[in-house]
Order: sequence, then structure tokens, then C-alpha cells
Amino acid sequence: MSDLRFYDLHAPISARALAQAVGIDALYGDTDHCLQDIAAIAEASEVEATFLRDENLLYGLNLVEAGLCFSTEAQKNILLDKGARAVAVCARPDAAFNFAASQLVAPKLLPMTEPAVSPEAQLAQGVQIGPGAMIGPGAIIGANSRIEAGAMIGPGCVIGANCRIGAGAVISFTLMGDGVDIRPRAVLGEAGLGVFSTQNGLQAMGHFGRVRIGNGVRIGANSTIDRAVFGDTVIGDRSQLDNLVQISHNVQIGSDCVLASFCGIAGSSVLGDGVMMGGRAGVADHIHVGAGARIAAAAAVMKDVPAGQTWGGHPARPLRQYMREQIAMRDLARKKGRSDEPDR
Repeated sequence: MSDLRFYDLHAPISARALAQAVGIDALYGDTDHCLQDIAAIAEASEVEATFLRDENLLYGLNLVEAGLCFSTEAQKNILLDKGARAVAVCARPDAAFNFAASQLVAPKLLPMTEPAVSPEAQLAQGVQIGPGAMIGPGAIIGANSRIEAGAMIGPGCVIGANCRIGAGAVISFTLMGDGVDIRPRAVLGEAGLGVFSTQNGLQAMGHFGRVRIGNGVRIGANSTIDRAVFGDTVIGDRSQLDNLVQISHNVQIGSDCVLASFCGIAGSSVLGDGVMMGGRAGVADHIHVGAGARIAAAAAVMKDVPAGQTWGGHPARPLRQYMREQIAMRDLARKKGRSDEPDR
């Protein structure tokens, strides 16, 4: 279900009309009921459209309640058996859904007209607003928060009490706790990188979720946090992100985590509480890093890291193993170098 603070819903449309608007005639099930919104397949209700790209998701679902699901022919009967009200069959369910979503939902954007601070925004006592800052309609700014020069707060955003939004920062589709420090030119809530191929070339994937920032979080200058495709991208309480950190869509970061400069976390990965990452470390998509784990600088994490362990290297593995391998390679190189020396 779309958060109406951030998204507008278009007029309801029947499943048949929506599928035909996308150019799909292969439609099965009850096609005359109306759709009003979109959701991920696990949460979709009978008035919401969704899609299935990875058939492995089906195995964990006992029931699919979606009003319309875009899928391939191979998954059609399984979806109907699990309760999907209608199924639209196509070669690229993600591309079809992406177009269909635009017929149902539209993101709210910051108005380009004056006033810079919308009369529909709610500002608590003690809020300070710097020159050139913009605050959109429906935004809520908590007591004693500071919005610095040129910062932009999008429609519907919630900024807690005693927060700082640094100069030039851009905040959209975001719910923020108290005592948060957003350094200059950080960007929260933009759509992340998601593309798929069509006959007309690459198309960008729509993002329909939010960003949630806990209490006492610090986001460094020029860092970026992408909003989720569905649901939330989450930064837990008191986590500290250095400058120039990239957090992709649907990432879940626990409380009290520390990420140094140039860290990058790819989509849908999870960091448990208390994770620490050195500078320039990266985590691939759909990876789980357990609570209290430590990731060395410049490491490339390509598989799950157990809680409490320290990993390093490229690809990352337990640090002691990595160091032993490095020493072995050094010794081998020295040995080879001696063997190449001419006899004296």
C-alpha cells in the first residue's frame, strides 16, 4: 500500500483495462474488478497490482491475494491456485508492471512555485529555516530543528525534534526520528539504480517506497540513501554514516552501525546491529552481515558474514584466513624470486 503522504493515487481501473493499457491480452481470472494501488507480492491485496520476477518467492507464500499479478506463463497456474484474483501473462513482468504502476500511482514532487515554505507544512516551536530552504506541503518539522540554507524537504516528509538538515541537503520520501544530523548535500529518498531491458532499450525501475531514519543518526556530507522499491530503506538508531556513503534501495541497517567514507551497500542487503565497515568497503546485493561483524577497509563482501566475525579482502573472507593467504603469497613470491637469481 502506497504511503499517501508521498504518493497520489489515480482513479481506480479494472484489471482488464490496466492489462490492455500495458498491451497484454493474455489475462486470466477475474478481470473486471477494480484496482486502486500497487504493492509487493507478499503484501498485495485484492485491490492492488503486483508482479512476480523471481519464482523462488512463490515457495515462501501460502497465499497470494493480489488483485492482478504480472508474471510469465510458467507461474500463471501457481499464482491462480494460491489465490491471485487475476494474472496477466507477459515475457517481462517487471517491465509490464513498471508501466502499469504509473497508471495507478504518482510520486508527490516538491512544487516549483512560491512560497518556499508551504503553508501546508507543519513547523513546531523553535524551528530555524535558512535562506533559500524549501519545505513541501504536508511536511512536518519537529521542535528546535534547523533547516540550513538551500536545503529541500519534500512533500509529506517527517523531520523529528532537534534535527539538523545541512546546507543543500535534499530530503524526500523520508520519515526521520529525533536528534538526526544530516550533513550538507546529503540526498535521502531519491530512486536508486534499477533497470531492465525492453525492445526500446533500458528502462528505469519505479521506486514506490520510503526511507526511515532512526533517532540519533548521523548521515555524512554528500552521502546518498535511496528509497525502497516497496516498503522501506532503514537506518537504525544511532548509526553513523561518514561522508560519501551510498546506501541502495531496500537496505536495512541496524542500530549503532558505523560506515566509513566511500562504503557502498547494494540493494536489499541487511546489516545487523553494531556492524562496523572500514573505508571503501562494499557489500553486494541481498547479503546479510551479522550483528557485531567487522568489515576491513576496501573489502568486497560477496556472501553472508556471520555475527561477530571480522572479514577482509577481495572477495572478503575471515580476516585470519585472508592474512594467512597474503603471507603465503608473499613467501611464494620471495621463493620464486630467489630461484630466478643467477648462480654466483
